[in-house]
Amino acid sequence: MTSRFDAALAAICAQGGWTLPETDAGGYARVALREMEFTLSAPDDRHLCFLYPLPVSAAPEEAPGGQARQLARMAAASAWERKAILSFCEGAFYLHVIVDMAATSVEEIPALCQDFLNDCDWWRQNRSFFT
Repeated sequence: MTSRFDAALAAICAQGGWTLPETDAGGYARVALREMEFTLSAPDDRHLCFLYPLPVSAAPEEAPGGQARQLARMAAASAWERKAILSFCEGAFYLHVIVDMAATSVEEIPALCQDFLNDCDWWRQNRSFFT
């Protein structure tokens, strides 16, 4: 029996014309595109997690107050159109989206992946803030 994760991963790769990646021992599948690499996982086979580390030259150890407020405003403003959530963990910025696969059909997953990739591209284009 195919897991929801396997079905979602197959649908994403079929829609994108990508080679189906191997899932590692931790349950992560890494999809490498020309300009970016993102990770998919589904730890409970119910929630599909998209994760993308933003390529920034140097993430601050601790963002200064003004810079942190500006980043918060940028993240809040982008939330009107962007679904990906910006986070900061262990010195790196990430974008992530979590999809409830029980409430989402496999046919909808590739479009959600495309939305995530569009969000990643938008943040990459606006990454001058992070440098």
